[in-house]
Amino acid sequence: MVTYAPLAPTPDFRYVGLEPIVTRRIGLAAAAIGLVALAPLAVSHLGEGVAIGTAALALAGWVSLVNRRHAPLAGSTRMGIVPWGVLVEEEDGPRILRWAGVRRIDVTSRRVVVETAHDRFVGESVALVRLERLVEHLDAYAAEQSTPLALDLEGTDEARALEAHEPCCEALLEAARGWLESASASTDLDLPPSGYRRASARAPSRRAVDELRRVLRDRTPKTADPRAFAAAIAAELNAVDVAPELVALVQCPHPIVAAVAKQAARKLGVARAKTGTLDEVAPFLHERDRATLDAW
Repeated sequence: MVTYAPLAPTPDFRYVGLEPIVTRRIGLAAAAIGLVALAPLAVSHLGEGVAIGTAALALAGWVSLVNRRHAPLAGSTRMGIVPWGVLVEEEDGPRILRWAGVRRIDVTSRRVVVETAHDRFVGESVALVRLERLVEHLDAYAAEQSTPLALDLEGTDEARALEAHEPCCEALLEAARGWLESASASTDLDLPPSGYRRASARAPSRRAVDELRRVLRDRTPKTADPRAFAAAIAAELNAVDVAPELVALVQCPHPIVAAVAKQAARKLGVARAKTGTLDEVAPFLHERDRATLDAW
C-alpha cells in the first residue's frame, strides 16, 4: 500500500511587512571631514588654488552624503509576505509572487531575502521575523497551492477537477448546489429528499456534519483538493458545527480554499476577527472569483 506524507502545517503567519534596507554613507562623511582638515596644510604646501579645490571637493562630498545617506541597498524593496505568496512593490505596480514562483527564502533576524529564478529581493522588518515554517515548507506550499479543486468530497474525480490558475469559484458553487440536489448527497450526507431539503437546510444531519468535518480536517494529499467543495457544502447546509474547521483553513496556502473557507465561515456567523477578509487573499484571486465570492 502506498502511503503519502501529510500536507505541511498551515502557515502560522497572516502578514509580515518588510521595508527597503537603507545604507548610511559613513565613508563619504569621513572623507569630507578629512579633506576639510587637510585644507590648511594644502594652503601652506601646495598653494591657495589647490586648497580651494580641496575645500570644493570636501563640500561636494558633504552634499553627496546628505543626499544619499539613505540610499537603498541594491535589490531591496518593500514587500508583504502572506500565506499565499509575496507582494513586491515595484515602480509599475505590485508584483504578485505565488509560492511556485519563489525558489528560496532566507531569514536572518529582521532581514528576509526572497529569490525567484531571475530576481533577488531583500527587505527588513522592524521586529524579529518568524518564518521558520515557511522556510521549511516552501516547496510543499507550492505543491498544495497548485493542486486542482475537486467537485466532490473525495478528490478522486480528476477529470472534473477545476484548475487553480483559472477562474473557478462560480463553477465550484454551482457544482456544490447541484450535488446537494442529487440522490448521492441524500445518501452520503443522510439528507431528506430534494423536495424537503430547503426546509431542513438549517438542521444538517449528524452524518453530514461528520462527513464534512472529516474532509475539512483531512491532511492527506489528493489528486484534486476537496476542501473548497466541502466548505461550500457546509455553508449551503448551514452546518455551523464545522465552523472551527473552516476557520482553520483561512490561511491555507491554496488561495481558493482559503477564500471559500473565509466566506463560508462568515456565512455561518463567525466573526471577521477570526476569519480575516477577502481583501487579504484578493491579490491571489482572479477578479471573477473575487466577485463571485463577494456575491455569495
